[in-house]
Amino acid sequence: MTLQVSRVTATKRYQVFISATFPDMQGARQALMLPMIEHGMIPTGLDSSAADGNTLLPVIQKLIETSDYFVLIVGGRYGTLSPMGLSELHREYIFAATKRKPIVAFIHDNPAMLPSDQQEPTRDGQVRRDDFVRLLEEKVACFRWTTENGLAELAHKVIPNLMREHHAAGWVRADQAGLGGGGAEVEALKARIELLEKEREDSMSQARPPLKTLSRGGDLVALDYSCNVYEGGDCKLAMVTTRISWDQAFSCMAPLMLNPASEPVMQKTLEDFIGRKALGDVQQDFPRAHAVRNVVLAAHSFNQIKIHLRALGLITRSPEKDNRGLPLWQLTSHGDNTMSQVMAVKRSVKL
Repeated sequence: MTLQVSRVTATKRYQVFISATFPDMQGARQALMLPMIEHGMIPTGLDSSAADGNTLLPVIQKLIETSDYFVLIVGGRYGTLSPMGLSELHREYIFAATKRKPIVAFIHDNPAMLPSDQQEPTRDGQVRRDDFVRLLEEKVACFRWTTENGLAELAHKVIPNLMREHHAAGWVRADQAGLGGGGAEVEALKARIELLEKEREDSMSQARPPLKTLSRGGDLVALDYSCNVYEGGDCKLAMVTTRISWDQAFSCMAPLMLNPASEPVMQKTLEDFIGRKALGDVQQDFPRAHAVRNVVLAAHSFNQIKIHLRALGLITRSPEKDNRGLPLWQLTSHGDNTMSQVMAVKRSVKL
């Protein structure tokens, strides 16, 4: 009982977007409400089938973008198809993934036991639903449920782990933000953290492995990404692997880091570069593909690039933070010199 009270009275709240088909999963939505509220969450969401999906899409995307977490409830239906050939549920998931929101999916373990009006009426719909479930199981944390009471009990266990593994900014009432002189204390703690992080960065820079043991220059690195592939009249979500050189990866991001750059900006630049060659990548598996959109670099691939460039001594964490308190990255002196060597146009005339 004491634990529940401490959760409810917590100063900070976390907005969570619940994505589910409607009205068949209305009961499942309600089952998640109490566990979320008890853990300091603000549930939100919209029924995109209530109006034209394209009309509500900007509103839904804004809600997802301002949310701290994204929760999917998958029952027996895939949902009504949008003009893109994807359900609104699927589109909301893709948008949340592109915004790198922490995602959890609650998937019904036996959709055949659901009432007929909560199942896909056609074989094609059932296949689309099962394909979507397989995609979620590959990409995000998934948990199975069979009853609404069981879903509520499961959420009580899953939500604390989600919040512990993915710290979010959350929301604080404006009239509580600076109580008791806490503002000055917070600023002092931030300054202390920045000092300790700088000391840690300096220490780690001296312990990095010798350059001769690391890939660099024209050596290739494999990067995984997802994208929408357009083939004929269909739009499919595909997982693809591409290969680029370390020089290409560094050249994409280096000019941005002449001044401290955020990780989302760095990743977007890499995704734009990959997007220019993505059609060639996907045509190995989709020979009739004619367009590729929404390239999203896998988190592990972006982290591999970031960590490797740091190990090479080309980039370092800036003492500054972005407006969300996340780290910024900048070139080292060695990185600045390497950028000039790699990107500067060399003379073709021999002296």
